[in-house]
Amino acid sequence: MISMALNRFAVLLTLLMILASFANAGHGNRRMHKAPIDYSRGHVQLSTPMECLRPCRENEPPKICYYHFTLEIYSAQGLACSLCTPNMTNDLDDTCQCVTADGVERTILTVNRMLPGPSIQVCQGDKIVIDVKNLMQGMETSIHWHGIYQTGTPYQDGVPFVTQCPIATGLTHRYQFMATNQGTHFWHSHDALQKMDGLYGSLIVREPPQSDPNSHLYDYDTPSTVMLISDWSHLEATEHYPGLLDTPGQTAEAVLIHGRGQWINQTSKVRTTSPLAVYTVKQGKRYRFRMINAFCTVCPAELSFQNHDMTVIASDGEHLQPVSASILTSYAGERYDFIIDASQAVGTYWIRVRAVGECSGPAVQQYGILRYEGGPDLPTSEQPLYSQSFAQGLILNSASSNVCSTSTQPIDGNLCASGFRSALPVDEEILKSVPDFKFYLPSGFVIFPNTEVFTPNTYLQYYVPPQPVAIASVINNISFVSPPAPLISQRNHIPLKSICNGENLPKNCDGSYCACTHVLSVPLNAVVEIVFCDTVPQSGLSHPFHLHGNAFRIIGMGASADPSVTVLNATTIRDLDRRGLLVRNFDQPPAKDTAIIPSNGYLITRFLANNPGYWLYHCHFVFHSITGMEVVIQVGDVIDIPPVPRNFPTCGDYLPKISPISK
Repeated sequence: MISMALNRFAVLLTLLMILASFANAGHGNRRMHKAPIDYSRGHVQLSTPMECLRPCRENEPPKICYYHFTLEIYSAQGLACSLCTPNMTNDLDDTCQCVTADGVERTILTVNRMLPGPSIQVCQGDKIVIDVKNLMQGMETSIHWHGIYQTGTPYQDGVPFVTQCPIATGLTHRYQFMATNQGTHFWHSHDALQKMDGLYGSLIVREPPQSDPNSHLYDYDTPSTVMLISDWSHLEATEHYPGLLDTPGQTAEAVLIHGRGQWINQTSKVRTTSPLAVYTVKQGKRYRFRMINAFCTVCPAELSFQNHDMTVIASDGEHLQPVSASILTSYAGERYDFIIDASQAVGTYWIRVRAVGECSGPAVQQYGILRYEGGPDLPTSEQPLYSQSFAQGLILNSASSNVCSTSTQPIDGNLCASGFRSALPVDEEILKSVPDFKFYLPSGFVIFPNTEVFTPNTYLQYYVPPQPVAIASVINNISFVSPPAPLISQRNHIPLKSICNGENLPKNCDGSYCACTHVLSVPLNAVVEIVFCDTVPQSGLSHPFHLHGNAFRIIGMGASADPSVTVLNATTIRDLDRRGLLVRNFDQPPAKDTAIIPSNGYLITRFLANNPGYWLYHCHFVFHSITGMEVVIQVGDVIDIPPVPRNFPTCGDYLPKISPISK
């Protein structure tokens, strides 16, 4: 059975490489390099992206997989589109550098002139080497490998001023790390707002079928069913931050499915004619889709397939017991693997991504196409309106806190991520009744009076939401400020007074707001429990928190069990926990690296701190992250953390002594 599955995988993979069975399938792997690359580096034999994209087998020798990323300021619907439009032919022969996006011309940022950027697809145990060349004039950058644990290489995590210095214009930074943990991951810029403008792509680490407890449920797992969804704006991200009073807030204007889509001008009602993402399947076969949510704004995304349910089998690279649903809701930074059973009549069906929450007002959504072999190019039915639904059934990962529970039984047709169950055994150490360390971290905002923000000689970091006020993001009333040099490589260059936590605050903190480098330290191999809560019920936002370097177990999630407690904060969340009113689940709790704090609710996560390093734990809404909703978890003492390589780049302030005027 396994051998037959592997043979089918190899045959289909070969056909995909040769025929490029639909536009954008495996797009990132074919258009990776614009110039010949020398894959023979001394005594080390490097493998090409196509050589690394292969069926993964047990006991197969690992490869060293080499990629080259060139980062540029570029254009969607720009000059290159006067020469060609991407299609199944020129995707294959590397001749078309046109980025279509949603058909609206705008300045973007790209890697190798692609949107999304190049796809990294390897086998577990391979070594990944990426040379990142920054040709973005006037911009620094860094790349984070979202979901990769970086075991033994914490300095490759790609967080500026935490694990590395930013990459300056004109320079090349070589990342190299092991693909130790399998799963659906992605890479993206971790510098300022660059992810919003296009710097992201998929990173898939496959494992042998024998290691996947759900491999018997699908026939194919190929590049053609990687689906990266993203929100999109027609202005550069910097136009939204800190925020202009005459711009339409900070919600998305469009959604893209794997870098493609169409947009309707609400004034003229004219629709762009740019291509949609197309996924081709064969009737009677079961396909593993790998969906990546690369959203940046606060809008959750609802994914549905016309006449097809999704059977979710993994999230954030971690195996789950299968759950079937009609609608899958995801948040910025999350990834979900699900199976589409192509058992319907031969035809062509709509795929829809609907942005909800704050995006429901402007009715932001996008369409893709699920086409059976032999079916027409386009569905015969009309595209559903934003208010219409062609999916009737279970909703997974709902945004509403009042339906979250640790039970596997849906409530009102909804099942939150806390209701998933791990498909693999859970380390008993993590499930012990009392963790070694527990932190309570309320998250929220501080609203500044304009007179305070613009006091002479003060420079508070802030952004302007739809209301004309200035807001900073905080965790436990601390707004994270990056240090002047990386924590991992230049800790001695950072003033001790700038590093803080709830027990150690700078003298200028007033109790409601503090700006400093927020670091929580835990010993190596400790079981760490973090209790998050949302302190701003009127916002209606569910914040997706992402942990670098580790997966965590979702131990609890929900709303206050005491009806008299209507607002959660540092005091009320501790009191609810003391009274046993925060419901915990110790029966196969699911593992993830990104999960939401429900609006006016709580999220309890646990992880085993066995990966020494400095790991960011932060909200994955970009505007919240860059205005302080971040904390660093230091795992282990300095002596436990792997040293940075020789000649690792350094950075910092330049403040020499002022010399007197020479006579």
